Amino acid sequence: MSLWQTVRHLRPSQVLWRLRYIVEQRLIAGLGLSRARSAWRPPEQLVVRDDFPSIPRFPSSSLKQPLAIQDLDNGFLELLNERVEIGRELPDWRLGDCSKDRLWTVTLHYHEWFEALARAATHHEGSSQAETAAHLLRHYFSDWVERCGIDQPGASALAWNAYAIATRLGWWIRSYSESRSLLFEPGSELERRLLRSLWLQASYLNGHLEWHLRGNHLMRDAVGLAWAGRFLDGRRPRAWLEQATTLAVDQVAEQVLPDGGHFERSPGYHVEIMEDLLALALLVEDPDARASLRQAWGNMAEFLAWMRHPDGDIPLFNDAALRGADAVSSLISLGEKIGISVDGSPRRGGKLFADTGMVVWHGAHWALFFDVGPVGPDFQPGHAHADTLSIECSLAGRRLFVDPGSFSYDDDDRRRYDRGTEAHNTIGVDDTDSSEMWKIFRVGRRARPLDVTTEIRVSGINASAAHDGYDHLSGRPRHRRQVIIDEPGPLVVIDRIAGSGVHRIQGGFLVAPGWNVEQTAQGWQLVDGNLRVRVVVEGVQTVDRFLEQRPYHPRYGVEQQTTRIGWRWQGDLPLEVRTVVEPA
Repeated sequence: MSLWQTVRHLRPSQVLWRLRYIVEQRLIAGLGLSRARSAWRPPEQLVVRDDFPSIPRFPSSSLKQPLAIQDLDNGFLELLNERVEIGRELPDWRLGDCSKDRLWTVTLHYHEWFEALARAATHHEGSSQAETAAHLLRHYFSDWVERCGIDQPGASALAWNAYAIATRLGWWIRSYSESRSLLFEPGSELERRLLRSLWLQASYLNGHLEWHLRGNHLMRDAVGLAWAGRFLDGRRPRAWLEQATTLAVDQVAEQVLPDGGHFERSPGYHVEIMEDLLALALLVEDPDARASLRQAWGNMAEFLAWMRHPDGDIPLFNDAALRGADAVSSLISLGEKIGISVDGSPRRGGKLFADTGMVVWHGAHWALFFDVGPVGPDFQPGHAHADTLSIECSLAGRRLFVDPGSFSYDDDDRRRYDRGTEAHNTIGVDDTDSSEMWKIFRVGRRARPLDVTTEIRVSGINASAAHDGYDHLSGRPRHRRQVIIDEPGPLVVIDRIAGSGVHRIQGGFLVAPGWNVEQTAQGWQLVDGNLRVRVVVEGVQTVDRFLEQRPYHPRYGVEQQTTRIGWRWQGDLPLEVRTVVEPA
């Protein structure tokens, strides 16, 4: 049933494109790559354009800053908060399919760390550190070109998937621009190899756009083509740039919702798309396309300004990782590079982002995010979690209830935990996810939000919504949640589960690290320094309260232990439970 519930939502074109790429791989395996590569072969003379625009660097979410150059000289590289030995003389590029550390491996092939080496080599020219960085860049670049070409066994799995190529093209061109005078002397063998590989990768990308996946992947594909098409001169690069322009405008219309949210409903990927749109707005040459991209970026920036906790960073709905307050605010300010000025100061009051499905409140005491939207676009919900009607909140500037985050993209227990309903601040029924999460990125049956109502007042909000994610169970349980804030009063969450029959119900909240939690007769007391919060659970029926240690993944590759406060109940529906969260 999971497979059918997933496939039936796909667009026919997605299925056809996937079949096309499968057939192509088999033909290439039978005929050999030499014939296939002829279509991607670069001309003998490659010319770099002299009017390439300046593209700002975006704060890294994957690379330790500054790069540990001495560590890399010993064969160790830290990406996504994990330090891994890749080797020095014969690096382990981890080619082929892998079932563990997939995200780390594909990030290895993005080569953002190449650009970090280029900056270290040029910004500290003459120092021993700069000489080491320059040597490492030449070494790892040459080895990658030699041993990770498209014709190498296993290279197509992650090193040459389209998203990796599109990302790598940007970092290679940045690396070249940073250190051309020092490392890539005009006419040198190193320059020739770089430019020829760039051409080969861009040609391959142009023929392997991710129409079978769509979503943020297609937007990144457009960015990669735009980098290469604006960097190299000639008829083919101009065609890449035209393709990138058409693709970007088409995907902006599809992916950026009227209220400024991104249709995958992940604050983390919202930021990624904003970075991609800003780069595209500088790279494309068509004025109408630039105007379209600029307008979409401005709408997304306003949305992002609302989607920040008082600490300045994003909530972690769906697949997301903390970016850092400075990174988020600096991204908003980068709009000036494309002529867009968005006020980056904290927002005040309440707002319903009806298209995205997010209720936001920013008051003197409370900041709240209430997820009342779909898990994502039906044809691509790969970054979704089963978190419908979940909340995140801060009190007095301090995060209080948080989403579990995302550790990695492996098919393992951590991934299942991060995506599952019982890890989120919402209601679970009969140990069943509200939306059916399976494998790494698959979603079968998915919850639909229903009857969203929002009353926004000067002093708070009264918002409610339901969903049909448990309708397939016997007795058709249906969860409705009401969230009330009336400053300076408490946060009140009322959960009603309608339906019939005997069911197991659980609810609760993941408490941000740093709070000391103690159980009381009616709930819990939470203490952080001089801030005290009393959480009381009330209901017509008696519920069993508990607290337990649970994982929290604020960044990829990072796991912390924190406390989940919760309750369980079993009996005949309907059920109503009222949770009052009150500063003591």
